Amino acid sequence: MGVRPGALVVVLGGCGFLGRALTRDLHHRGYRLRLITRRPDRHRDLLVLPRLELWEGDVHDEDFLRKAASGAAALVNLVGILTERVPGDFVRVHEELPARMARAGRGLRLVHVSVAGADAASASAYLRSKARGERLLRESAPDAVVVRPSVLYGPGDSFVGRFQRLLRWAPLGLPVPLAESLIAPVHVDDAACGLAAALARTGAAGHDYGFCGPEVLPLGQAVAAIARRSGRPPPWGLSAGVSLWLARLLGHWPGAPFSVDQWHTLRAGSVCPPGGPGLGDLGVTPRSFEEALKDLIPGPALTHGRPRRTEGQASRLTHP
Repeated sequence: MGVRPGALVVVLGGCGFLGRALTRDLHHRGYRLRLITRRPDRHRDLLVLPRLELWEGDVHDEDFLRKAASGAAALVNLVGILTERVPGDFVRVHEELPARMARAGRGLRLVHVSVAGADAASASAYLRSKARGERLLRESAPDAVVVRPSVLYGPGDSFVGRFQRLLRWAPLGLPVPLAESLIAPVHVDDAACGLAAALARTGAAGHDYGFCGPEVLPLGQAVAAIARRSGRPPPWGLSAGVSLWLARLLGHWPGAPFSVDQWHTLRAGSVCPPGGPGLGDLGVTPRSFEEALKDLIPGPALTHGRPRRTEGQASRLTHP
C-alpha cells in the first residue's frame, strides 16, 4: 500500500538540504512529519509547520530508531556523508544505518536515498559503501524503495553556490578537476517531489529509481554555465593526472576539500542508466539545469538596454 496524506512519516536527515525540501513538500501534501536530529535547537524554524515534530536522538541507536518509528507509516533515510572524518564512517553511515533502518522499520514503507553511480566494485570507497548499504537494506526489506540521485542543486545548495564562491576568487578562470566527468544535475525540489511520489505509489515498492535531470553534462560545462550566469571568466579543465596530484595535496589539508577518494568518485561520474526507472516514471518532469540557473542566479536588472547599478554591484551585463 502507498502512504496517504495524513499518515506519519519519519525522516532521518530531514534537517539537511534535501530533507528540508522533502519536508516542505510532504507537509504541503498533508502528511504528518517526525524529523530526527541531534540538535533540535538548530532547526526550530521548522516548527512553524504545524504537523511537524522534532525529535532529539541518535539515528544509529536502533532502540531509539524503533521508538521513533512507532505509529508511523513510513521511514525515509536521507543520511549520507561525502567524506570520512575518521576511518569507518562510510561503513557506519552508508552500510550499517540502512540495515538498522530495515530492522527498526519492519512493516513500514521504507525509502532510502543512495547515489547515482553506487557500485560495489568501484575504486571509490564512497560509492562502494553506498552500494553495500543498498544490498544490506534489501536483504532485510526487499520492498524498500531505493533512490539514486545525481548532483543535487537548488537554493542554498553546495554545488551552484560553492562554484559561485570559488569563481569570485578566480579572476583568470577557475580550474576544474576532471572537467570531463559526466553529471546529470537534478533540482532538489524535483527530487523531493519524486520521493513524495515514491511514498504514495503502491507500485513503487521494491523498485530502484534514478533521479537525474534532463541533461547529461560534463562537469566543466556545468561550471561554465554557472560562470556565464555569474558574469565570471570561463573555467578551464584539469587533466586526470593533475587532478589526482591536486587530490593528494588537498586531501591532507584540514577538512580535506578534495581527496583521492573524491577523485575516484568524480571520475566515475554521476548519471542514471539509460532506460532505467526515473523521475518520469513517478510523474515528475525534471527542470533543465541551465533554465533553473536563471532563477538561482538572476542577471542584473536592465534599464533601456543597459545594466542598472545597484548598491555594491558593478555595472556589468551577464549573459544567460
